Amino acid sequence: MEIRKAKSGDEHELIKMFRSLYQESDFLLKEPGESEISAEEQAQLVKEYSQSNSQVLFVAAEEKAILGFLGGTGGKTNRNRHTIHIAMGVLEAHQCKGIGHRLLQNFVDWAVSNQFHRIELTVVEANTRAKALYEKMGFQTEGIKHNSLKVNGAFINEYYMAKLI
Repeated sequence: MEIRKAKSGDEHELIKMFRSLYQESDFLLKEPGESEISAEEQAQLVKEYSQSNSQVLFVAAEEKAILGFLGGTGGKTNRNRHTIHIAMGVLEAHQCKGIGHRLLQNFVDWAVSNQFHRIELTVVEANTRAKALYEKMGFQTEGIKHNSLKVNGAFINEYYMAKLI
């Protein structure tokens, strides 16, 4: 298994992985079927990410299969250009195997080399494993976003977390 930036040719496996993640997890922003994009659109996104130093998409890949991702999008204005917001997911069958840790470490190294100072994220309150991983990697809880998401008809909270690098 390798951690690397997404590249041309990954689009079909990325679509497959995202569909699976949205089916498996109530911890992600999108619901199943909510984000259907074509292979061409996914390929264009990968191309845009690969040509940017303010956004990135890392994948955990085993042969051709993509097992997880970590994407980051940096601020667009002078006042927040030092900040990057991330989202991460690992397929359920491959969780608790160090993939999330490796994705985060590769991302932090990239963020340092691209002169970011602040990494921020949100994590669903019930996602205790992810929160523990983020804390292990040096993220601190800065607050709670009350009733920020509605999942299966119920409002849920998210922690707002950040790490200064």
